[in-house]
Amino acid sequence: MIYLGITGSTLNCRSDENDPGWSIRTGEIVLVAEYTTEDGPAVDDYFLVFVTRERGELFYSTVTMRATGINPVLEELEKQLGGSLELRLFASRGRSSRVIWPPHLVNVEYLEPEETPEPHGFAERLLRRFKGVRPEYRVSHRILQALTTTRPVV
Repeated sequence: MIYLGITGSTLNCRSDENDPGWSIRTGEIVLVAEYTTEDGPAVDDYFLVFVTRERGELFYSTVTMRATGINPVLEELEKQLGGSLELRLFASRGRSSRVIWPPHLVNVEYLEPEETPEPHGFAERLLRRFKGVRPEYRVSHRILQALTTTRPVV
């Protein structure tokens, strides 16, 4: 089981008391996004990502939406971040993503597929024909550009 909690201005995520998990300061959050995968419902397929900027570097902290404590944390984060954190992908059955904070990026696609390289050789082409290609996803160019050109509020 995954636990998400907020104490003061620190967001904490862990799986049990022996797991150090991760902790981030809410004042360092520069973006919150939600995304789904095609992997459910047998495994987690709906996630939140908290992007922070620490000493000029971007860090990505992810938690499953099945985490215990997620609703109280989102309510408190709305107060601390000063904006709505409206989730919309809970009914999605496929891969989807969107930014939910900051307001000027809301609904912008968070993830985009990477280009799939051409198959090498006959065997790989044949394998792709029968199994298909499942692309890898990365943070979208538009989001990276917005995060790297925006300066933190001091």
